[in-house]
Amino acid sequence: MKYIIATIALVMVLTSCNKKGQDFKLRSVTLLAHRPLQYQQELLRVKFLDGADSQKVIGITSGYPANLPLPATMMVDPSFKLKLYRQPCYVQLWGDSTGLIGTCKVNMDDYKIIFPLEMEVANSDMKVTLTGKWDQQ
Repeated sequence: MKYIIATIALVMVLTSCNKKGQDFKLRSVTLLAHRPLQYQQELLRVKFLDGADSQKVIGITSGYPANLPLPATMMVDPSFKLKLYRQPCYVQLWGDSTGLIGTCKVNMDDYKIIFPLEMEVANSDMKVTLTGKWDQQ
């Protein structure tokens, strides 16, 4: 009897953890690091680009002065929904004087987690943490 209950519980957990068809609502970005900049007085912004159309901006943060200490948490405006498991997106760090500082691709195939509330994305030019929640459908 206890094996039947354990099996039913396991099946319920596995089916409730399936996020492939659900939207992830991105709310904020925490800038953890970036490469040294030539202009210390510029404003930094994080842009999100659609994975299918890398020219389409789907969200952007407010500016953060580069001369202030890190980490810096910035709200995404508009906070957007995206099917993370179906389509990747690109995260770009921009400076108003420097231009494009770095680009990272967020591809859920690289993550082995079920409930990504915070995802760290990094390369040699930048390091950010994306924060959001699964949209309740």
